[in-house]
Formats: sequence, C-alpha cells, structure tokens
Amino acid sequence: MEIPGIPEGVEIGKVTYRVIDDRKNSLLKRRELRIEIWHIGASTPTRLDVKRHVASTLGVDENLVYVRKILTGFGLGKSIAEVHVYESIEQAKIIEPLYIQLRNMPKEEAKKIMEELRRKAKEKKKK
Repeated sequence: MEIPGIPEGVEIGKVTYRVIDDRKNSLLKRRELRIEIWHIGASTPTRLDVKRHVASTLGVDENLVYVRKILTGFGLGKSIAEVHVYESIEQAKIIEPLYIQLRNMPKEEAKKIMEELRRKAKEKKKK
C-alpha cells in the first residue's frame, strides 16, 4: 500500500535509515552525518540503536560514533539525527562534551560515571 508523502521503501512498523548529508571535517578529524529515520507505526529509535546502525553501515567501531541529537516531528513517524563519526577515540573524547559522551553510553555505565563525578565534587567541596 502506497501512502502519499512517504518515500519508496519505507514500511509501516519498520525503521528505515537514509543518509541525507555526509560531510568530512578534516580539521576535527570526523565525518558529520545527518540521517533521516522513518519509523511509521514504531517508536523513535534510541541513540544506541542509531549508533549501532551507523557503526555497522560504515564498518567502524561503535565507540567512534556519537549521536548528537535526534529531532522527531510530532505524529510524523520521521526523525532527523545528527551524528559524528571520529577517526580515533582520543579525538572524540577531546572534542565531544561530557554530556554527549554520557548520552552515547549504556545508562548503567553513564550512571556510574556520574556518581563518581558527584562523589569527587563533594570531596573537593569539603576540602
């Protein structure tokens, strides 16, 4: 069944990814992608789902991929994701802010890091 306004190949209940912009940023040693995600009849994919898909599609390690944001239009079943793919993990850790790094980790791991940072801040405040 063809639905007007929906591109060919998009199925209801299935998530479809399409790269709409792919730029190379030589200065920051990364690729900057904008990805159109169709998810009609399904929930918006999580950052980790998008990260896994981009890593497997490009053939890179998941630790090099950072999903900056996912913007979803209300009721459309379509999202736009902004993704950075770095050449090295060290470069990514220098450039990406801590909150973006934490958002791109599994929740349990990010929670442990935040608790450690809070504990260190309390100790520093006591001194």
